[in-house]
Amino acid sequence: MLPSDIALITAICVFVVFWWGRSLPARPLVLALSVLAALVAGGYGVLVDRWQAGAGALFAALMFGVLAVNKLRTADNKTGLPWLSGALFALLAAGSIAAIVFFPIPHLPAPSGSHVVGVRDFELVDESRPGVFAAASDEPRRLLVRVWYPAEKTSSAPRAYFEGKEVDATAAALGRNLLRAPFFFKYLKHVRTNSYQDAPLEVGATDLPVILFSHGYTSFLGQNTALMEELASQGYVVYSVNHTFDSADVVMPNGDVLKSDPKLLEYNEESDNELEGLIKIFFGEPMARYEAALHEQQKALANGGRLITSANVWLADRLFVHDTLAEGAAPEGVSEIVAASDFSKTGEMGMSYGGSTSGAVCMVDRRCAGGVNLDGGDYHYTPFGKNEPAPFMMFYSDFAGMAAYFAKAAGIDLPDGEVHAFNDFSYERPETAGLRSDVYRLTVKGATHLGISDFSLFMRRPLRDVLFGKTPSDEMIAIQRDFVREFFDKHLRGLSNDFPQNAYTAHADWVSRDDVSDVREGWVSAHPEDRTVQVMLETDLGDIELALYPERAPISTANFLAYVDKGLFDGASFYRVTRKDGGSAFSVVQGGILGDAVATRSMDEVAAEAPPLPPIAHETTDETGMLNERGVVSFGRLEPGTASSEFFVNIDDNPILDSGAETPSGDAAGYAPFARVLRGMRLLEQIQNMPADAPTAIPFFSGQILSEPVLIRHAYRSAGEAKQEE
Repeated sequence: MLPSDIALITAICVFVVFWWGRSLPARPLVLALSVLAALVAGGYGVLVDRWQAGAGALFAALMFGVLAVNKLRTADNKTGLPWLSGALFALLAAGSIAAIVFFPIPHLPAPSGSHVVGVRDFELVDESRPGVFAAASDEPRRLLVRVWYPAEKTSSAPRAYFEGKEVDATAAALGRNLLRAPFFFKYLKHVRTNSYQDAPLEVGATDLPVILFSHGYTSFLGQNTALMEELASQGYVVYSVNHTFDSADVVMPNGDVLKSDPKLLEYNEESDNELEGLIKIFFGEPMARYEAALHEQQKALANGGRLITSANVWLADRLFVHDTLAEGAAPEGVSEIVAASDFSKTGEMGMSYGGSTSGAVCMVDRRCAGGVNLDGGDYHYTPFGKNEPAPFMMFYSDFAGMAAYFAKAAGIDLPDGEVHAFNDFSYERPETAGLRSDVYRLTVKGATHLGISDFSLFMRRPLRDVLFGKTPSDEMIAIQRDFVREFFDKHLRGLSNDFPQNAYTAHADWVSRDDVSDVREGWVSAHPEDRTVQVMLETDLGDIELALYPERAPISTANFLAYVDKGLFDGASFYRVTRKDGGSAFSVVQGGILGDAVATRSMDEVAAEAPPLPPIAHETTDETGMLNERGVVSFGRLEPGTASSEFFVNIDDNPILDSGAETPSGDAAGYAPFARVLRGMRLLEQIQNMPADAPTAIPFFSGQILSEPVLIRHAYRSAGEAKQEE
């Protein structure tokens, strides 16, 4: 509490006690002084944006009027208790005090790491994108970035949640955008964080792991400060991007205020009337829910509204910030932090709309080592029905509560039946949904969408339940911190930490898994041709898991499984790579048992060598319905019908390798796909970027043979169950 809060509550309590205590000494004087003190304390609170003190000031003004009118002329002659007025005034006093008590001014919870947390703001300008949203046609894209980082100890006070011009700009716009109450968040200027403004970078810091973050739609870049401080205290550097005009008003380092685009609130009001279709995504059989989600996607793309436009802008913002910082093109005030950051592989994260952005970033940016979507939808649609190439975590609020909210807002009855999550069809292909051990889906019991932030800390029950959920605020912060930190510790830092089991155990009362196996079962029931068999390839660099399609490509799949079952791929390798940016017409990573042969023998000698198993008949892409797209596995061959042991993974879409195209072999039969990468795409991309200058006796392979082939230690059929449940 503020000192003025304590003074206000004390003055109100004294007034009530002395109003009841007619026989107390100096009663008139104490009543007058307590009213005066409450007026001063309440008025001061309002002046310093502690708007909750206004209730106390109004109570004091009312009591001042009572004293002025009554003048206590008959009070001293009464000996009984003032039951009527006393009860009324006590009730009013309790309401005035409740306004203070229900809206605490806490320090943010201390982070658990050993590092002091520093924080700085800086601006980046993208000259290549003028006129975005509310910007003038010749005005470049201006972005505020806030960075939290491991710092040296400092004697300065921690940063306030909102400081300076942010109070009347960012905080006011945040209240207006989220709650239509501009005053609501301004009192958070009295909340102290655990971050020290402009603290020196920790001495010796280098190659620090990096996480990039995007806020929610209409929100601001510091909405998850408690989470950022936790990560920075553990040695991460977190860069949060403020998406100008789609956010609350933002104060740039030079003092300029870039206001929210007024069209945002107009869009939000219009979207409130378009919720009925979303309800169908939460209820019913998997295929009906899939069709509903697909319909909403197609409708949104056809309408081309603000959310679709914003999706592309936010993605471009994030890529621009990452590219710029990776090049070291940062303002002087943060140059040493940027120089100490490792941008070669990063964690990507966001809340709400920013979570959608993070899912899109990981689809297109190979530097993404893992992504986290904190309760966001999929507004970019690039991950819809597709495998994320990197590990990914979908972190939901209580989606049963969200479905109920949508139904109420749409004015319809909530359907009967089990409630499902709204993003079950993104980040994994439907026929393999739930099979990946590196895609995590969880939901927090009782949490609302806005609760996946710092905001639950700033309100007490029962008011908190309505806006920010029933999950205890300290538990809500701990859940975010533990799951996000441990996810990035495992997938960005490469630590063995038994994620996610430890986090599930620690928060078993509030967190549960979102099981999407019903999506897979429903899809395969409707599309039996998409039944898969899983195979694991254990390599020197890590595991690669494949999903084979025995119904679509029976001949090719049977051949690959025969090599696996007989142990013929144990000791094989990935040995050849091609890159479109290196002059090739296609981008692949090739593996099999002929790595040594292609390095030392001619093509004729390699072709003449009998494979362990007979060559197989060729299955065209027209026959299988599978194309040589990113992540698809196909057999290598010479003439059609010569495929045997050698296979390749498409690292990019390679339509030149499909049937009907003029293939590198000089025919139009194409190359036979039979599998997709289920897990390990980032590892394959890493292999593709390894040096490929080993000698070869085959001129066509010159510059394509890895200097150090990647050994396949063991290949085997994997269990094919949802690995998260282990």
